[in-house]
Amino acid sequence: MKFLPLVLKNVFRKKTRSLLTIASVVLPLFVICIMGTLIKTLEADPSQGKGMYRLAVRHKVSLTNWLPEAYEQKLRQLPGVVEVVKMNWFGGKYIDHSPKNMFARFSVGNPEAYLKLLDEAHVVEGSEEEWLKDRTGAMVGRFLMQKYGWKLGQKVPLTGDIYPIPLELTIRAVFQAPDETGFLFHHKAITEALPRVDGYVGWYWIKADSPESVNRLTREIDAHFENSERPTRTETEKEFQSAFVSMLGNVKLLLTSLVVIIAAVILLIAANTMAMSARERVTEIAVFRTLGFQKTTVLGMVLAESVVLALAGGLFGVLVFVGFFPFFHAGVRSSPMGFYAAGMKVFPSVVALGFAVPVLVGILAGVVPAVRSAQRSITDGLRQVG
Repeated sequence: MKFLPLVLKNVFRKKTRSLLTIASVVLPLFVICIMGTLIKTLEADPSQGKGMYRLAVRHKVSLTNWLPEAYEQKLRQLPGVVEVVKMNWFGGKYIDHSPKNMFARFSVGNPEAYLKLLDEAHVVEGSEEEWLKDRTGAMVGRFLMQKYGWKLGQKVPLTGDIYPIPLELTIRAVFQAPDETGFLFHHKAITEALPRVDGYVGWYWIKADSPESVNRLTREIDAHFENSERPTRTETEKEFQSAFVSMLGNVKLLLTSLVVIIAAVILLIAANTMAMSARERVTEIAVFRTLGFQKTTVLGMVLAESVVLALAGGLFGVLVFVGFFPFFHAGVRSSPMGFYAAGMKVFPSVVALGFAVPVLVGILAGVVPAVRSAQRSITDGLRQVG
Protein backbone atom coordinates (compact mmCIF):
# COMPACT_ATOMS: atom_id res chain seq x y z
CA MET A 1 0.00 0.00 0.00
CA LYS A 2 2.94 2.36 0.54
CA PHE A 3 3.47 2.53 -3.23
CA LEU A 4 -0.21 3.33 -3.95
CA PRO A 5 0.31 7.14 -4.15
CA LEU A 6 3.12 6.59 -6.66
CA VAL A 7 0.93 4.21 -8.70
CA LEU A 8 -1.96 6.71 -8.76
CA LYS A 9 0.40 9.53 -9.75
CA ASN A 10 1.71 7.48 -12.67
CA VAL A 11 -1.80 6.43 -13.73
CA PHE A 12 -3.00 10.02 -14.05
CA ARG A 13 0.27 11.49 -15.27
CA LYS A 14 -1.34 11.93 -18.68
CA LYS A 15 -4.89 12.63 -17.66
CA THR A 16 -6.42 12.76 -21.14
CA ARG A 17 -5.07 9.36 -22.12
CA SER A 18 -6.08 7.83 -18.79
CA LEU A 19 -9.61 9.21 -18.99
CA LEU A 20 -10.00 8.00 -22.57
CA THR A 21 -8.76 4.56 -21.52
CA ILE A 22 -11.27 4.46 -18.65
CA ALA A 23 -14.03 5.54 -21.04
CA SER A 24 -13.00 2.80 -23.47
CA VAL A 25 -13.62 0.33 -20.64
CA VAL A 26 -16.87 1.90 -19.40
CA LEU A 27 -18.78 1.70 -22.68
CA PRO A 28 -18.00 -1.96 -23.51
CA LEU A 29 -18.68 -2.93 -19.88
CA PHE A 30 -22.04 -1.19 -20.11
CA VAL A 31 -22.86 -3.18 -23.26
CA ILE A 32 -21.74 -6.41 -21.57
CA CYS A 33 -24.14 -5.73 -18.68
CA ILE A 34 -26.98 -4.99 -21.11
CA MET A 35 -26.41 -8.20 -23.05
CA GLY A 36 -25.86 -10.24 -19.90
CA THR A 37 -29.16 -8.93 -18.53
CA LEU A 38 -30.95 -9.96 -21.73
CA ILE A 39 -29.47 -13.46 -21.53
CA LYS A 40 -30.48 -13.84 -17.87
CA THR A 41 -33.94 -12.47 -18.62
CA LEU A 42 -34.48 -15.14 -21.27
CA GLU A 43 -33.72 -17.72 -18.56
CA ALA A 44 -35.78 -16.05 -15.81
CA ASP A 45 -39.24 -17.07 -14.63
CA PRO A 46 -41.41 -13.93 -14.37
CA SER A 47 -44.24 -15.93 -12.78
CA GLN A 48 -42.09 -16.48 -9.65
CA GLY A 49 -42.52 -20.25 -9.84
CA LYS A 50 -46.23 -20.37 -10.64
CA GLY A 51 -45.52 -20.99 -14.32
CA MET A 52 -44.05 -24.40 -13.47
CA TYR A 53 -47.62 -25.68 -13.15
CA ARG A 54 -48.66 -24.49 -16.61
CA LEU A 55 -48.32 -26.22 -19.97
CA ALA A 56 -48.99 -25.03 -23.50
CA VAL A 57 -50.48 -27.51 -25.97
CA ARG A 58 -50.11 -26.47 -29.61
CA HIS A 59 -50.02 -28.10 -33.02
CA LYS A 60 -46.94 -30.26 -33.52
CA VAL A 61 -45.94 -28.36 -36.68
CA SER A 62 -46.31 -24.71 -35.61
CA LEU A 63 -48.53 -22.13 -33.94
CA THR A 64 -50.02 -21.22 -37.31
CA ASN A 65 -51.73 -24.64 -37.43
CA TRP A 66 -54.88 -24.69 -35.35
CA LEU A 67 -56.24 -27.37 -33.02
CA PRO A 68 -59.89 -28.48 -32.78
CA GLU A 69 -61.97 -27.22 -29.84
CA ALA A 70 -62.99 -30.84 -29.35
CA TYR A 71 -59.61 -31.45 -27.70
CA GLU A 72 -60.70 -29.43 -24.67
CA GLN A 73 -62.87 -32.12 -23.11
CA LYS A 74 -60.24 -34.80 -23.72
CA LEU A 75 -57.63 -32.64 -22.00
CA ARG A 76 -59.91 -31.95 -19.02
CA GLN A 77 -60.39 -35.69 -18.46
CA LEU A 78 -56.67 -36.37 -18.03
CA PRO A 79 -55.55 -36.96 -14.42
CA GLY A 80 -53.71 -34.00 -12.92
CA VAL A 81 -55.39 -31.34 -15.10
CA VAL A 82 -56.90 -28.53 -13.00
CA GLU A 83 -57.90 -26.02 -15.70
CA VAL A 84 -57.86 -25.67 -19.50
CA VAL A 85 -57.99 -22.35 -21.36
CA LYS A 86 -58.41 -21.95 -25.14
CA MET A 87 -56.19 -19.22 -26.59
CA ASN A 88 -55.69 -17.60 -30.00
CA TRP A 89 -53.14 -15.11 -31.29
CA PHE A 90 -55.10 -12.33 -33.00
CA GLY A 91 -52.17 -10.27 -34.31
CA GLY A 92 -53.48 -7.46 -36.48
CA LYS A 93 -52.71 -3.83 -35.84
CA TYR A 94 -53.63 -0.99 -33.54
CA ILE A 95 -53.32 2.35 -35.39
CA ASP A 96 -50.35 1.05 -37.46
CA HIS A 97 -47.65 -1.63 -37.53
CA SER A 98 -44.93 0.49 -35.92
CA PRO A 99 -43.11 -1.07 -32.93
CA LYS A 100 -44.55 1.54 -30.55
CA ASN A 101 -48.06 0.19 -31.26
CA MET A 102 -47.16 -3.49 -30.95
CA PHE A 103 -48.52 -5.46 -28.01
CA ALA A 104 -49.81 -8.97 -27.37
CA ARG A 105 -53.41 -9.35 -28.58
CA PHE A 106 -55.12 -12.63 -27.66
CA SER A 107 -58.63 -13.93 -27.95
CA VAL A 108 -59.78 -16.33 -25.22
CA GLY A 109 -62.19 -19.16 -25.99
CA ASN A 110 -63.35 -19.61 -22.37
CA PRO A 111 -62.51 -16.34 -20.59
CA GLU A 112 -64.16 -17.42 -17.34
CA ALA A 113 -61.24 -19.84 -16.82
CA TYR A 114 -58.41 -17.45 -17.68
CA LEU A 115 -57.85 -15.84 -14.27
CA LYS A 116 -58.15 -19.24 -12.60
CA LEU A 117 -55.22 -20.40 -14.68
CA LEU A 118 -53.17 -17.21 -14.39
CA ASP A 119 -53.55 -16.96 -10.62
CA GLU A 120 -50.79 -14.36 -10.21
CA ALA A 121 -53.02 -11.86 -12.07
CA HIS A 122 -55.98 -10.03 -10.57
CA VAL A 123 -58.37 -7.31 -11.71
CA VAL A 124 -57.67 -3.85 -10.26
CA GLU A 125 -60.14 -1.74 -12.29
CA GLY A 126 -63.56 -2.64 -13.63
CA SER A 127 -64.52 -6.24 -12.90
CA GLU A 128 -64.15 -9.71 -14.29
CA GLU A 129 -67.94 -10.03 -14.39
CA GLU A 130 -68.29 -7.01 -16.68
CA TRP A 131 -65.69 -8.44 -19.01
CA LEU A 132 -67.35 -11.87 -19.09
CA LYS A 133 -70.83 -10.61 -19.95
CA ASP A 134 -69.70 -8.28 -22.77
CA ARG A 135 -68.75 -10.26 -25.90
CA THR A 136 -66.93 -7.24 -27.28
CA GLY A 137 -65.29 -6.54 -23.93
CA ALA A 138 -61.54 -6.56 -23.34
CA MET A 139 -59.35 -7.12 -20.30
CA VAL A 140 -56.16 -5.09 -20.54
CA GLY A 141 -52.86 -5.05 -18.66
CA ARG A 142 -52.27 -2.05 -16.42
CA PHE A 143 -49.05 -1.14 -18.25
CA LEU A 144 -50.89 -0.83 -21.59
CA MET A 145 -53.49 1.40 -19.96
CA GLN A 146 -50.77 3.75 -18.75
CA LYS A 147 -48.79 3.60 -22.01
CA TYR A 148 -51.68 4.57 -24.27
CA GLY A 149 -53.68 6.62 -21.78
CA TRP A 150 -56.72 4.38 -22.14
CA LYS A 151 -59.67 4.63 -19.77
CA LEU A 152 -62.13 2.07 -18.51
CA GLY A 153 -65.04 1.86 -20.98
CA GLN A 154 -62.97 3.20 -23.88
CA LYS A 155 -63.33 1.52 -27.27
CA VAL A 156 -60.13 0.23 -28.90
CA PRO A 157 -60.19 -0.52 -32.67
CA LEU A 158 -58.14 -3.44 -33.97
CA THR A 159 -57.70 -4.50 -37.59
CA GLY A 160 -57.00 -8.19 -38.13
CA ASP A 161 -54.59 -9.89 -40.53
CA ILE A 162 -54.67 -13.56 -39.49
CA TYR A 163 -58.39 -12.98 -38.98
CA PRO A 164 -59.22 -10.41 -41.71
CA ILE A 165 -61.86 -8.50 -39.75
CA PRO A 166 -62.08 -5.14 -37.97
CA LEU A 167 -62.94 -5.21 -34.27
CA GLU A 168 -64.00 -2.49 -31.88
CA LEU A 169 -63.50 -3.70 -28.32
CA THR A 170 -64.48 -2.01 -25.07
CA ILE A 171 -62.16 -2.05 -22.07
CA ARG A 172 -64.13 -3.64 -19.22
CA ALA A 173 -61.37 -4.76 -16.85
CA VAL A 174 -57.75 -3.90 -16.06
CA PHE A 175 -55.47 -6.55 -14.59
CA GLN A 176 -52.27 -6.39 -12.56
CA ALA A 177 -49.64 -9.11 -13.04
CA PRO A 178 -45.89 -9.58 -13.46
CA ASP A 179 -46.54 -9.17 -17.20
CA GLU A 180 -49.04 -6.36 -17.89
CA THR A 181 -48.57 -6.11 -21.66
CA GLY A 182 -51.51 -8.33 -22.64
CA PHE A 183 -54.78 -7.37 -24.36
CA LEU A 184 -57.42 -10.11 -24.04
CA PHE A 185 -60.92 -10.41 -25.47
CA HIS A 186 -63.58 -13.05 -26.23
CA HIS A 187 -62.94 -15.38 -29.15
CA LYS A 188 -66.66 -15.11 -29.94
CA ALA A 189 -66.00 -11.57 -31.16
CA ILE A 190 -64.01 -13.25 -33.97
CA THR A 191 -66.20 -16.28 -34.67
CA GLU A 192 -69.37 -14.18 -34.93
CA ALA A 193 -67.71 -12.04 -37.60
CA LEU A 194 -65.86 -14.94 -39.23
CA PRO A 195 -67.90 -18.18 -38.74
CA ARG A 196 -65.43 -20.35 -40.70
CA VAL A 197 -62.90 -20.25 -37.85
CA ASP A 198 -65.42 -21.46 -35.28
CA GLY A 199 -64.39 -24.75 -33.72
CA TYR A 200 -60.63 -24.13 -33.79
CA VAL A 201 -58.14 -22.65 -31.33
CA GLY A 202 -54.50 -21.59 -31.56
CA TRP A 203 -53.35 -23.48 -28.45
CA TYR A 204 -54.45 -24.63 -25.01
CA TRP A 205 -53.09 -23.49 -21.68
CA ILE A 206 -53.24 -26.21 -19.06
CA LYS A 207 -52.81 -25.84 -15.32
CA ALA A 208 -51.59 -28.98 -13.57
CA ASP A 209 -51.96 -29.86 -9.91
CA SER A 210 -48.29 -30.67 -9.25
CA PRO A 211 -44.80 -30.69 -10.82
CA GLU A 212 -45.09 -34.47 -11.10
CA SER A 213 -48.26 -34.08 -13.16
CA VAL A 214 -46.49 -31.55 -15.39
CA ASN A 215 -43.79 -34.08 -16.27
CA ARG A 216 -46.31 -36.81 -16.91
CA LEU A 217 -48.77 -34.69 -18.91
CA THR A 218 -46.03 -33.40 -21.20
CA ARG A 219 -45.57 -36.96 -22.50
CA GLU A 220 -49.13 -38.23 -22.08
CA ILE A 221 -50.89 -35.48 -24.04
CA ASP A 222 -48.64 -35.80 -27.09
CA ALA A 223 -48.94 -39.59 -27.01
CA HIS A 224 -52.74 -39.30 -26.78
CA PHE A 225 -53.00 -37.20 -29.98
CA GLU A 226 -50.01 -38.71 -31.80
CA ASN A 227 -52.09 -40.56 -34.41
CA SER A 228 -54.77 -37.91 -34.85
CA GLU A 229 -55.10 -35.60 -37.85
CA ARG A 230 -53.74 -32.75 -35.72
CA PRO A 231 -50.94 -34.06 -33.46
CA THR A 232 -49.80 -31.88 -30.57
CA ARG A 233 -46.64 -30.59 -28.99
CA THR A 234 -46.85 -29.96 -25.25
CA GLU A 235 -44.35 -27.56 -23.69
CA THR A 236 -43.78 -25.90 -20.39
CA GLU A 237 -44.67 -22.21 -20.17
CA LYS A 238 -40.99 -21.28 -20.37
CA GLU A 239 -40.37 -23.44 -23.44
CA PHE A 240 -43.46 -22.01 -25.13
CA GLN A 241 -42.30 -18.42 -24.55
CA SER A 242 -38.78 -19.26 -25.71
CA ALA A 243 -40.21 -20.48 -29.01
CA PHE A 244 -41.07 -16.87 -29.89
CA VAL A 245 -37.47 -15.79 -29.30
CA SER A 246 -36.12 -18.76 -31.28
CA MET A 247 -37.85 -17.32 -34.34
CA LEU A 248 -35.11 -14.70 -34.31
CA GLY A 249 -32.39 -17.37 -34.31
CA ASN A 250 -29.99 -18.43 -31.55
CA VAL A 251 -30.20 -15.16 -29.63
CA LYS A 252 -28.27 -16.43 -26.60
CA LEU A 253 -25.35 -17.59 -28.74
CA LEU A 254 -25.31 -14.26 -30.57
CA LEU A 255 -25.30 -12.22 -27.36
CA THR A 256 -22.65 -14.43 -25.75
CA SER A 257 -20.43 -14.12 -28.83
CA LEU A 258 -20.73 -10.34 -28.74
CA VAL A 259 -19.74 -10.28 -25.07
CA VAL A 260 -16.58 -12.29 -25.86
CA ILE A 261 -15.71 -10.00 -28.78
CA ILE A 262 -16.20 -6.89 -26.65
CA ALA A 263 -13.97 -8.33 -23.90
CA ALA A 264 -11.27 -8.98 -26.49
CA VAL A 265 -11.54 -5.40 -27.75
CA ILE A 266 -11.15 -4.05 -24.20
CA LEU A 267 -8.08 -6.25 -23.77
CA LEU A 268 -6.43 -4.87 -26.90
CA ILE A 269 -7.16 -1.26 -25.95
CA ALA A 270 -5.89 -1.66 -22.38
CA ALA A 271 -2.81 -3.62 -23.51
CA ASN A 272 -1.90 -0.92 -26.01
CA THR A 273 -2.26 1.81 -23.38
CA MET A 274 -0.11 -0.01 -20.83
CA ALA A 275 2.55 -0.85 -23.44
CA MET A 276 2.77 2.83 -24.42
CA SER A 277 3.03 3.88 -20.78
CA ALA A 278 5.80 1.35 -20.09
CA ARG A 279 7.78 2.37 -23.18
CA GLU A 280 7.65 6.04 -22.18
CA ARG A 281 9.06 5.26 -18.71
CA VAL A 282 11.93 2.92 -19.49
CA THR A 283 14.55 5.32 -18.10
CA GLU A 284 12.43 6.20 -15.07
CA ILE A 285 12.05 2.52 -14.19
CA ALA A 286 15.81 2.04 -14.63
CA VAL A 287 16.39 4.90 -12.17
CA PHE A 288 14.05 3.20 -9.70
CA ARG A 289 16.15 0.07 -10.02
CA THR A 290 19.38 2.01 -9.30
CA LEU A 291 17.72 3.36 -6.15
CA GLY A 292 17.20 -0.17 -4.88
CA PHE A 293 13.71 -1.08 -6.11
CA GLN A 294 13.43 -4.84 -6.55
CA LYS A 295 12.24 -6.42 -9.80
CA THR A 296 9.11 -7.69 -8.05
CA THR A 297 8.34 -4.17 -6.83
CA VAL A 298 8.67 -2.72 -10.33
CA LEU A 299 6.52 -5.53 -11.74
CA GLY A 300 3.87 -4.93 -9.08
CA MET A 301 3.73 -1.17 -9.65
CA VAL A 302 3.39 -1.41 -13.45
CA LEU A 303 0.78 -4.16 -13.14
CA ALA A 304 -1.06 -2.15 -10.46
CA GLU A 305 -1.36 0.82 -12.84
CA SER A 306 -3.19 -1.35 -15.37
CA VAL A 307 -5.47 -2.80 -12.68
CA VAL A 308 -6.28 0.67 -11.28
CA LEU A 309 -7.38 1.85 -14.73
CA ALA A 310 -9.49 -1.27 -15.15
CA LEU A 311 -11.02 -0.90 -11.67
CA ALA A 312 -11.92 2.72 -12.36
CA GLY A 313 -13.51 1.76 -15.68
CA GLY A 314 -15.33 -1.18 -14.10
CA LEU A 315 -16.70 0.90 -11.22
CA PHE A 316 -17.94 3.70 -13.47
CA GLY A 317 -19.34 1.18 -15.96
CA VAL A 318 -21.39 -0.57 -13.28
CA LEU A 319 -22.70 2.75 -11.93
CA VAL A 320 -23.69 3.86 -15.44
CA PHE A 321 -25.51 0.57 -16.05
CA VAL A 322 -27.39 0.63 -12.74
CA GLY A 323 -28.40 4.25 -13.33
CA PHE A 324 -29.53 3.54 -16.89
CA PHE A 325 -31.34 0.27 -16.07
CA PRO A 326 -34.81 1.79 -15.34
CA PHE A 327 -34.83 3.39 -18.80
CA PHE A 328 -33.62 0.17 -20.40
CA HIS A 329 -36.33 -1.82 -18.62
CA ALA A 330 -39.00 0.65 -19.69
CA GLY A 331 -37.79 0.45 -23.30
CA VAL A 332 -37.96 -3.36 -23.38
CA ARG A 333 -41.37 -3.29 -21.72
CA SER A 334 -42.68 -1.01 -24.46
CA SER A 335 -41.24 -3.18 -27.23
CA PRO A 336 -42.92 -6.14 -29.00
CA MET A 337 -40.96 -8.41 -26.60
CA GLY A 338 -42.46 -6.64 -23.59
CA PHE A 339 -43.67 -9.85 -21.94
CA TYR A 340 -40.04 -10.69 -21.11
CA ALA A 341 -39.63 -7.45 -19.15
CA ALA A 342 -41.59 -9.01 -16.28
CA GLY A 343 -38.55 -11.14 -15.44
CA MET A 344 -35.99 -8.39 -16.00
CA LYS A 345 -34.04 -6.90 -13.11
CA VAL A 346 -30.50 -5.94 -12.13
CA PHE A 347 -29.01 -9.41 -11.77
CA PRO A 348 -26.11 -9.43 -9.24
CA SER A 349 -24.33 -12.13 -11.25
CA VAL A 350 -24.39 -9.94 -14.37
CA VAL A 351 -23.06 -6.90 -12.47
CA ALA A 352 -20.33 -9.08 -10.91
CA LEU A 353 -19.39 -10.43 -14.34
CA GLY A 354 -19.41 -6.93 -15.82
CA PHE A 355 -17.05 -5.75 -13.08
CA ALA A 356 -14.84 -8.84 -13.21
CA VAL A 357 -14.24 -8.71 -16.96
CA PRO A 358 -12.38 -5.36 -17.01
CA VAL A 359 -10.42 -6.28 -13.88
CA LEU A 360 -9.29 -9.52 -15.51
CA VAL A 361 -8.56 -7.62 -18.70
CA GLY A 362 -6.51 -5.10 -16.70
CA ILE A 363 -4.41 -7.88 -15.22
CA LEU A 364 -3.86 -9.58 -18.58
CA ALA A 365 -3.10 -6.30 -20.34
CA GLY A 366 -0.58 -5.27 -17.72
CA VAL A 367 1.31 -8.56 -17.38
CA VAL A 368 3.52 -8.31 -20.48
CA PRO A 369 4.56 -4.62 -20.01
CA ALA A 370 5.13 -5.27 -16.29
CA VAL A 371 7.31 -8.34 -16.90
CA ARG A 372 9.32 -6.58 -19.60
CA SER A 373 9.88 -3.54 -17.38
CA ALA A 374 11.04 -5.70 -14.49
CA GLN A 375 13.36 -7.85 -16.60
CA ARG A 376 15.04 -5.03 -18.57
CA SER A 377 18.53 -4.42 -17.28
CA ILE A 378 19.40 -1.09 -15.67
CA THR A 379 22.07 -0.28 -18.30
CA ASP A 380 19.67 -0.95 -21.18
CA GLY A 381 17.07 1.27 -19.55
CA LEU A 382 19.45 4.17 -19.03
CA ARG A 383 21.00 3.75 -22.49
CA GLN A 384 17.62 3.84 -24.31
CA VAL A 385 16.85 7.47 -23.51
CA GLY A 386 20.35 8.68 -22.94
